[in-house]
Amino acid sequence: MGDIPLDARRVVDELRSSRREVGAVAPKVWTPSESFDATIQQMNRAPVQLSDHIGWMHENWDMRALLAPPPLVGIRGVVRRIVHRAIMAVMRPYFDRLQDYVGVNLRAIDAIARRVDDASVAQLRMMGAVRADLIDFAHHVDERVND
Repeated sequence: MGDIPLDARRVVDELRSSRREVGAVAPKVWTPSESFDATIQQMNRAPVQLSDHIGWMHENWDMRALLAPPPLVGIRGVVRRIVHRAIMAVMRPYFDRLQDYVGVNLRAIDAIARRVDDASVAQLRMMGAVRADLIDFAHHVDERVND
């Protein structure tokens, strides 16, 4: 948090002057807000990478088993195999491209999920740092105001 220029003396002087103007008795001790802890606890969730939906996509993205020739059992099996060959002769390029498309999409979703998880961790760290800075600043102000 060193990037934010903050003149603590000016803030303390403003607090002292506002306290004098109001004339009310200020509290002698400062207690940190619980809002940060509640926010951090609410954000405690499973990583996006472990989502059931992404897991299902990983298990089912390969369509080669679905496009395999049917088993040869009797005359129906022979007819099905002939129909399969005819369909695959026409549709094979489409199915290959579709398979590639699904694979690329799944890799993109994995990359996005990793980034979302990394951003969540960074955000939690930043919130912890901001909370620590605010507590330190409040203690400093409390000490200066009570002097």
